[in-house]
Amino acid sequence: MSWEEINAIGSVVGGISTALAFGGTLLVLRRDGRQIREANERRDAERRDDESRQARLVVANLDQNPDQANGDGSSVYVRVHNHSDEPIWDVQVPLPDREHMPLLYERVDPLASELNGWLDAPSDWYLRHVGPGCPSMPYWIPLDVFFVDNAGRRWRRSGRGTPERLTDDQDLKL
Repeated sequence: MSWEEINAIGSVVGGISTALAFGGTLLVLRRDGRQIREANERRDAERRDDESRQARLVVANLDQNPDQANGDGSSVYVRVHNHSDEPIWDVQVPLPDREHMPLLYERVDPLASELNGWLDAPSDWYLRHVGPGCPSMPYWIPLDVFFVDNAGRRWRRSGRGTPERLTDDQDLKL
């Protein structure tokens, strides 16, 4: 073999090695990019989970109606429970037939609950929205509750579902 042939073989081997190194570099960059995206997604999921920690501990439900024991079903009472260790603010609970005027609670203290009522509800409201039953029957309909957590974030929670974070341009009365 002549020196030109050996030089040509060396150039071909060098070119192949360069191409393989370039391909390996692209694979490493692709893998690292995927790992960075996955780490960012995990960090975002943890941040969202941490932000919604307080919101998952807030629920609104119908409370025992003292008027029904007397045969008068014209009042609807809602209790908002805050099982978190921080207060919630500007709480609103829209009721069926009263979505335009939700029940309002200024503040619900930590590990406490607040009661509010719709005193002039239609007398058949419970029958239409809860169902037949005696006054001691547990009342369960998934109520929406809108509130501001202690960090100033706005939330909506429907029943015991996953809380939904509201953006600043969304109204609490959705």
